[in-house]
Amino acid sequence: MRRRSTRLRIAFFSVLVVGLIFIQYSWLTSLQQSKLQAFKAHIISSVENTRATIPLTRSLNDLSATLFADLLRQSFSSNGLKNIRFEYSIGSGSAQLASPGYRQKLTDDANNLVFYYEFQPAIAQKTTADLLTVVIPDYKKIVFRDMGWIITASVLLTLSVLAILCLTYIISERKQAFYENSTNVIKNMMQQLETPLSTVSVAAEALHNAQVMRDSAKINYYQQIIQEENKRMHEQVQKYLRDMK
Repeated sequence: MRRRSTRLRIAFFSVLVVGLIFIQYSWLTSLQQSKLQAFKAHIISSVENTRATIPLTRSLNDLSATLFADLLRQSFSSNGLKNIRFEYSIGSGSAQLASPGYRQKLTDDANNLVFYYEFQPAIAQKTTADLLTVVIPDYKKIVFRDMGWIITASVLLTLSVLAILCLTYIISERKQAFYENSTNVIKNMMQQLETPLSTVSVAAEALHNAQVMRDSAKINYYQQIIQEENKRMHEQVQKYLRDMK
C-alpha cells in the first residue's frame, strides 16, 4: 500500500514539474518571438531615421563610409540598440558604398539578420533608388542577452518549485513512515498486553469466588498475580513509549 502511494506521489509531482517546465518553455518561446519582432521593428525604425537625417539635396553616394556608419550607429542608439554590431552596403549598380566586413557577414552565417531597404532618390538628377542592405551578426544572441534576467528568473523559479516539491515529498514520506511505525508499535503493544490483561481478568474473577474469598492464602496469591501482571504491563508500556520517541 505504501509503495503504491509513493508511486502515485512521484507521478503527481513529476506531472507538476513537467507541466511547469512546459509552461515556462512556451512562455519564453513566445517572449522570444515578441522580442525578435520588436528588435526588427527597431532596426527598421533606425534605418528610416538614418534616411531622415540625410539632406534631401544630397546624394547617398556623396557620403563617406565612416559618416554613413556613424549615422546608422546614432540611429540604432536612439532606438535602444547601443553598441550593436552591423555591416552595411548602399548604392545602386556599380556605385556601392559598403563596410569592410559586409560581404563576409552577408554569406558567412545563417544566423545573421539581413535587412533590405530601398532609398528613393533624394535629388532630381538621379532616377534609380539606392538599396541599403544592413547585416546584424548573431542577432539572436542580442535578443537572448536582453532576456538574460528573465531566463535566469524563470530557471530559479523552476528550481524553487522543484525544491519545494521535493521537500514536500520527503516530509510526506517521513509522516507516512512515522504513522506506519506508530501503528505497528501500537499493534505490537496490544499483542504484548493481551496475555497480562487476560491473566489479570482471570485473577480478578477468581477473587470473587466464594471459596477463594474464605481462603486468605488464595486471596494473597491472586493479588500477587495481579500486582505482578500490572507491573509487567507498566514496564511494557514504558518500553514502547521510549521506542516511539
